[in-house]
Amino acid sequence: MALAVPSVLAPVAAGDFDVPPTSVGRWVGFSYMVAMFAGLAGGTFVGRYGPARMLQVAVLGVALGLVIGAGAHLVLLLLCGALLGAAHGLVNPASSAILAVASPPRIRSMVFSIKQTGVPLGGAAAGILVPGLLLWISWPTAVLALALGAAALLAVVAPYRRVYDTARRPERLHIRAFAAPVAEVWANRPILELAVVSAVYSAIQITFVTYLVSYLKLELGYSLLAAGLVFSASQISGALGRVLWGAVADHVFSPRSVLAALGLVMALCGLAVASFTAAWSAAAVLTVCVLYGATAVGWNGVFLAEVARLAPEGRVAFLTGGTQFFTFAGVLVGPPLFGAIVSQTGSYGAGFVATAVLPLLAVVVMLARGRTEGTNASAPR
Repeated sequence: MALAVPSVLAPVAAGDFDVPPTSVGRWVGFSYMVAMFAGLAGGTFVGRYGPARMLQVAVLGVALGLVIGAGAHLVLLLLCGALLGAAHGLVNPASSAILAVASPPRIRSMVFSIKQTGVPLGGAAAGILVPGLLLWISWPTAVLALALGAAALLAVVAPYRRVYDTARRPERLHIRAFAAPVAEVWANRPILELAVVSAVYSAIQITFVTYLVSYLKLELGYSLLAAGLVFSASQISGALGRVLWGAVADHVFSPRSVLAALGLVMALCGLAVASFTAAWSAAAVLTVCVLYGATAVGWNGVFLAEVARLAPEGRVAFLTGGTQFFTFAGVLVGPPLFGAIVSQTGSYGAGFVATAVLPLLAVVVMLARGRTEGTNASAPR
């Protein structure tokens, strides 16, 4: 939710920072750059302090980041992005370490996908709560209210330390530990291919999440409340999609086939979004955005579960942090590139056309190993 707040606020808050709304893409890119490096250290931190403790650290980072971001100053906004990015980078290594042990292999993709629904549901919450709060209070006060809600989760996570933090290892913290997860991913061809695809898909996902509200409000004339509701619907469909695609990857098609199909559909949806005009009915716009959300936001659980399946025993958190470096690299490039295209062309549609090409390239990578995947598909998951 926290990382989606600036995207929802951009059309109304950007003026207070004396920057155009498209600048939110650079903020998102910066946040995920921090998340990239936090994720690399995540596996080591999880081993040293335990996954539940690291989730507490992430929650604290979110609460502090929102408090600082309410200061309405560019320097504070950057510090907010650093804290939110660091928190985001720690979550997947910690949660994957828990779920790799707790989830039965036959439904691993669905379990990971259910966990991943937190991301789009958080985005949906931002799309509903932020415009609603702005009807009553200023945007800095609204951000502080959200920070208070985030801080309350510290108490919720605390009891689980007794359950999940009992097998801590006194791992040494050194600079080489930051590069080791990427090196291990680079040496593992199947996981490296997944990591590259995740970079492309994450670029599409976060670009869609970052700019949809601004596109609907500034170019199509939607009210902030209406744009926020469309945004929330797309995030809810992403949450439902994550569960559905997880079940399909467990029981119907191989995970790689599912990921390839999702890439094809998200490319088509990107082209449809680019063609939006004022003549489109609200129902048609909503339908396309919901389908786009179901695919562009719905792929993560299948990806993380497949990484966990391919990772050697005891290396899930470590390799998840390594693949996450590639995932967040896509986010680092996607939104700023989209913002630059919009600034140069004056059209959000041009940005969506340009980014729609990327998933097609990822589909080629996924299908290139289709024959070898046939053997893997029969293996227990």
